[in-house]
Amino acid sequence: MSSKWTMLVYMAGDNNLESYGQSDLEEMQKVGSDKNVNVIVQFDTEENKTTRYRVLRGQLETLQEMPGVDCGDPEVLTNFLKWGMTNYPADHYLVNVWNHGGGWENLPEGFNYDSIRAATPEKGAKLKRVKRSVFRTTAKNISALPDDARAIAVDCGSQDYLDNQELRKAFQNALPGGGKFDIFACDACLMNNFEIAYEMRNTANLMVGSEETEPGAGWPYDAILGELIAKPTVSPEELAKLIVVEYGKFYRKKGENATQSALDLNNIDPVVKSIDSMSSILLNNLDNMKDGIALARDYSQKFSYPEYIDLADFVDLLSKKVSGSADLKSATHNLLSANSRFIIENAVVGSAVEQAKGASIFFPPDGKIPPEYLDLLLSKDGNKWSQFLMRYFVTRRTI
Repeated sequence: MSSKWTMLVYMAGDNNLESYGQSDLEEMQKVGSDKNVNVIVQFDTEENKTTRYRVLRGQLETLQEMPGVDCGDPEVLTNFLKWGMTNYPADHYLVNVWNHGGGWENLPEGFNYDSIRAATPEKGAKLKRVKRSVFRTTAKNISALPDDARAIAVDCGSQDYLDNQELRKAFQNALPGGGKFDIFACDACLMNNFEIAYEMRNTANLMVGSEETEPGAGWPYDAILGELIAKPTVSPEELAKLIVVEYGKFYRKKGENATQSALDLNNIDPVVKSIDSMSSILLNNLDNMKDGIALARDYSQKFSYPEYIDLADFVDLLSKKVSGSADLKSATHNLLSANSRFIIENAVVGSAVEQAKGASIFFPPDGKIPPEYLDLLLSKDGNKWSQFLMRYFVTRRTI
């Protein structure tokens, strides 16, 4: 018999976040699973041990124990998702990728994994030039990456992580034939990035995550699960919004800067088309618009990695800083309108992130565009944003 919801938590804890994983499991146990909701966790730890749990009220039911897995191997994620859906079928599925995060970028060549194992979590989230992507690849592939590459769900034992393409393929292989999960969530830093959302748009209907680095406590699992258990018939959209609202409440009480947003991936295409149209106008008028573009970028909302700026804030500023172009004004209006349907819930806590509107986009301050940016689907599918970035910085250097 199917339950209403199964929450599958892929907890990559073979790094300096393991203690936070233990704390999150304790939070989950304050509520636990019931006949309508199953909370299933795969927890990989520094002890070379991986355990699959069903979280119950006040205890963890051990379902399976195995040697430590490589959380950066997409087949490991696919296997967990298939196993979870087979053993705990439900009307709806939420997949939560839990770990370090950092947007779309990969880890640098020769990355010192011990630096994350040894660092405190707060420092580990902000290690100098620790770049990020969505998980790990293989040690061999990492060694071939350029210096300014980055990652999420770092596995120190396996020295690996999942990149964006691997994450997408892991989801697609878990639901072959064009199926989608209801919610793709990241209890991780910096993951509500437009490039990632586009990469994952055909694997899930909704995406929940943070534009900014997350405080160490991450999600308030007891509050979220308490609401879900009380009303298991909530729709996927209602649950996605609920997570964002509870996250905002939690960090307002703690007085910490935080962001969390819910994105409707089924409404991403109009945003993509609007970005393409705006980029075309900027490309055709760079000589006249470059100063206004620079001002808009400089004043837009930025995050712990300054190459990520808030998309809507930048576009709004662009419409004000570049005057005299009816075409650009129309394009920015259309983009903001499309974006308002794409961002279905947004929680912003603290003055440092007060202009965060829900999704960031890549616009580096130094003009360094890693070659793997062109491997992302947003670039490969022909969107002119990457062309704009490359042309813009060439134009700026000639000033």
